[in-house]
Amino acid sequence: ASSLLVKLLISSSKFEEARNNCLMILSNLGEEFPVQVSLPIALSEISSMQIILRNVSKDQIKSLPVMVDKDKIAAMKFLNLLCMCSVISKHLMLPLLSSRM
Repeated sequence: ASSLLVKLLISSSKFEEARNNCLMILSNLGEEFPVQVSLPIALSEISSMQIILRNVSKDQIKSLPVMVDKDKIAAMKFLNLLCMCSVISKHLMLPLLSSRM
């Protein structure tokens, strides 16, 4: 039901409200994000991801086990919805979301 509300808000161009709903749900699922993201925070996250992924091959990523944790699967759903909001507004949030996915 929560994902339907977020999708409705997105389709109604109520991106801030949709984003806030996603952030609240993700917080309840154990995924905390800052409400405001600055350029230095986004750049730091990109740099950290580059270092972590530098020696990881596509085959290593493909061979990861299937996710079975229901909370993590739900979090991924809301991270995806939050990405949809962030592409349109709050672009600086994308590096933080990507690193969690």
